[in-house]
Amino acid sequence: MDILTNKKWIHKEIDTINDTSFIEKLKHLLEFFNKPETDSEYNQEIDNALKNIEEGKFYSMEEARAISKKWGRK
Repeated sequence: MDILTNKKWIHKEIDTINDTSFIEKLKHLLEFFNKPETDSEYNQEIDNALKNIEEGKFYSMEEARAISKKWGRK
Protein backbone atom coordinates (compact mmCIF):
# COMPACT_ATOMS: atom_id res chain seq x y z
CA MET A 1 0.00 0.00 0.00
CA ASP A 2 1.19 3.49 -0.74
CA ILE A 3 1.11 6.29 1.81
CA LEU A 4 -2.06 7.91 0.46
CA THR A 5 -3.94 4.60 0.61
CA ASN A 6 -2.73 4.05 4.17
CA LYS A 7 -3.79 7.55 5.21
CA LYS A 8 -7.26 7.08 3.74
CA TRP A 9 -7.62 3.75 5.55
CA ILE A 10 -6.49 5.32 8.85
CA HIS A 11 -8.96 8.19 8.46
CA LYS A 12 -11.78 5.73 7.78
CA GLU A 13 -10.87 3.59 10.80
CA ILE A 14 -10.60 6.60 13.13
CA ASP A 15 -14.10 7.68 12.13
CA THR A 16 -15.46 4.39 13.50
CA ILE A 17 -13.80 4.66 16.94
CA ASN A 18 -16.03 5.73 19.83
CA ASP A 19 -13.65 4.90 22.69
CA THR A 20 -12.64 8.28 24.17
CA SER A 21 -9.69 6.74 26.00
CA PHE A 22 -8.27 5.36 22.76
CA ILE A 23 -8.84 8.66 20.94
CA GLU A 24 -7.05 10.53 23.73
CA LYS A 25 -4.08 8.17 23.50
CA LEU A 26 -4.00 8.53 19.73
CA LYS A 27 -4.07 12.30 20.13
CA HIS A 28 -1.08 12.20 22.49
CA LEU A 29 0.78 9.92 20.10
CA LEU A 30 0.22 12.32 17.21
CA GLU A 31 1.23 15.29 19.35
CA PHE A 32 4.42 13.48 20.29
CA PHE A 33 5.37 12.75 16.68
CA ASN A 34 4.49 16.23 15.47
CA LYS A 35 6.43 18.07 18.16
CA PRO A 36 10.03 18.96 17.44
CA GLU A 37 12.22 18.04 20.38
CA THR A 38 15.28 19.89 21.60
CA ASP A 39 18.34 18.11 22.96
CA SER A 40 17.53 19.28 26.49
CA GLU A 41 13.94 17.97 26.23
CA TYR A 42 15.25 14.64 24.94
CA ASN A 43 17.76 14.42 27.80
CA GLN A 44 15.04 15.32 30.33
CA GLU A 45 12.83 12.51 29.02
CA ILE A 46 15.71 10.07 29.44
CA ASP A 47 16.31 11.32 32.99
CA ASN A 48 12.59 10.94 33.77
CA ALA A 49 12.57 7.41 32.35
CA LEU A 50 15.60 6.43 34.43
CA LYS A 51 13.97 7.89 37.55
CA ASN A 52 10.79 5.90 36.86
CA ILE A 53 12.86 2.72 36.53
CA GLU A 54 14.66 3.44 39.82
CA GLU A 55 11.27 3.96 41.51
CA GLY A 56 9.91 0.72 40.08
CA LYS A 57 7.43 2.49 37.82
CA PHE A 58 7.59 0.10 34.88
CA TYR A 59 6.01 -3.11 33.60
CA SER A 60 7.77 -6.43 33.26
CA MET A 61 7.62 -8.10 29.85
CA GLU A 62 4.96 -10.49 31.14
CA GLU A 63 2.85 -7.61 32.49
CA ALA A 64 3.18 -5.70 29.22
CA ARG A 65 2.06 -8.76 27.26
CA ALA A 66 -0.95 -9.23 29.54
CA ILE A 67 -1.92 -5.58 29.14
CA SER A 68 -1.56 -5.69 25.36
CA LYS A 69 -3.78 -8.77 25.15
CA LYS A 70 -6.57 -6.76 26.78
CA TRP A 71 -6.40 -4.19 23.97
CA GLY A 72 -8.00 -6.72 21.65
CA ARG A 73 -7.39 -7.36 18.02
CA LYS A 74 -9.77 -7.60 15.10
